[in-house]
Amino acid sequence: MPKQATPLTDIKIKQAKAKDKPYKLSDGKGLYILITDKGFKWWRLNYLFEKKQMTLSLGTYPTVTLTYARKEALRLKELIKQGINPLQQRKEAKEAIKEQEAKKENTFYKISQMWLKSYESQVSENYHKKLSKALENYLYTSLDTKAPLIKEKPIDEVTRKDIIAILEQLKAKGLDETARRTSQMIQQIFKYAVTHEYTPHNIMADIDKRVILGKKVENNYPTLTKESDIKNLLIVIDEYKGDYATQMILRVLPYLFVRNSNIRQMEWSELDLEKKEWTIPANKMKTKAAFILPLPHQVVSILKEIKEYALSDKYVFASAIKTNQPISDNALILALRRLGYSKDELVPHSFRSIFSTIAYEKANDKANGHGYTSEVIEALLAHKEPNKVKGAYNRATYKEAMRGLIEWYANYLDEVKHG
Repeated sequence: MPKQATPLTDIKIKQAKAKDKPYKLSDGKGLYILITDKGFKWWRLNYLFEKKQMTLSLGTYPTVTLTYARKEALRLKELIKQGINPLQQRKEAKEAIKEQEAKKENTFYKISQMWLKSYESQVSENYHKKLSKALENYLYTSLDTKAPLIKEKPIDEVTRKDIIAILEQLKAKGLDETARRTSQMIQQIFKYAVTHEYTPHNIMADIDKRVILGKKVENNYPTLTKESDIKNLLIVIDEYKGDYATQMILRVLPYLFVRNSNIRQMEWSELDLEKKEWTIPANKMKTKAAFILPLPHQVVSILKEIKEYALSDKYVFASAIKTNQPISDNALILALRRLGYSKDELVPHSFRSIFSTIAYEKANDKANGHGYTSEVIEALLAHKEPNKVKGAYNRATYKEAMRGLIEWYANYLDEVKHG
């Protein structure tokens, strides 16, 4: 018959001193106290589970008293009888706590920034900056003190009511299209979060966006279609007396009709004035593909003139205040207002609409038309072709046709301006 251990007493435990090596004082039935060589006293419980010897720590003496250690040992043995392994249970509890702490760290801000970073390669540099500003303006801050702030909220604790309140406050301010775009952005963020298991469900799927956002109203860019109106625009551009870079960008924009960000961020390194070509790199393009735009001789002449008085070695249209930066979006918009056009009459994007309208109208004009197909017009506008192979084929095939069309259009503008 195995020898029974003499139960421990507080006096015996208190009098136990450190030795050269750790040693045990048994209380019986697997419970013992380990005296380390440093004098620390650790409670331990040995037990068998599925025929395996296991040891569980119960804390240190005197923080864990003799009485409490015995009660805890009895509780744990009852779990063992029920087929529950206390060691595994403790491990799972620690993992659950760790998971909960991790969830608290996975705030909407953190996950949305991770999404923004992952989305960088899929959109143009300018559009990526717009997304960053939209996050800051509409989701990290609030337009209304009563609206919820979700920036520091764990993403799996963001509710439908939170999202609906944000979208409704945007609509209440008359920002219907902003609300729609914000909704799309939140949808993408939650899709990313679900994919990477930061939240189990995309709550945007539970929101009826037609009810919250209403019917989408098409908002076409303002444009000019009458030749008399186009003539007046070209004349007032020539008469503009603002700063030099703004004067020049206004003179170039009608001939090139590229997107606002592209024209403002034009760099000398992207231009080949001998070949009369402008290569816009992929990271600046909405289509995420490099775009070669042929330059009509009118634009080449203006660019050569600018180069003689260039404020920057990098940007063609450099800011007069910060020459290492291009002129701002606001500077170009303000210039159009100073020309006498309201936002309902003309915006930088309107030059694309003017070209598109004229190009399609004059395509089959036998007297003054250009004769190029819609594919060439769309290629010159750098509109994305859904079929990547076809898109690459079109750019190569229509290269000379694109040059022919842009030169026809530049000459057409000159004819309109000079009557």
